[in-house]
Amino acid sequence: MATKRDKKSDEMSSPDWRKTLGAKTRDRRVQVVRVLLEGSFDRKLGLRDMSAEVNLSPWRLAHLFKSETGMSPQRYLTLVRLQRAKVQLETSFLSVQEIGAAVGIPNPSQFTKSFKAAYGMTPVEYRKIHLRILPSRDGNRGPRSIE
Repeated sequence: MATKRDKKSDEMSSPDWRKTLGAKTRDRRVQVVRVLLEGSFDRKLGLRDMSAEVNLSPWRLAHLFKSETGMSPQRYLTLVRLQRAKVQLETSFLSVQEIGAAVGIPNPSQFTKSFKAAYGMTPVEYRKIHLRILPSRDGNRGPRSIE
């Protein structure tokens, strides 16, 4: 029998969540909340804030969102944050702690735990593999990252 933690981990590590972030939704209110989450991922957003944007009760929004996307609004927000963090790890020289804070996960251990659950490796391991550096256009400044 899978525990709640196992289910959460399976949900994060399965490739289906990647499709969900790019999937089309039928309900316009869910689309509005997705746009809100993708545009304000770095802010602290609660279910009440999200539901107020589309004039629904928090419970109704959570139910509708999950039926449309297969995950809760908070899980969706976490995955958006982790995708943004992944791009930052690939293209910037900010510390892992700075990247976590920039995407809205200021607790470094929570950021690392969530990232590892989603991508199967820590942010530091991911950066070692995927950091892309280009030579500087201005020869005096040294290498630069892709941005």
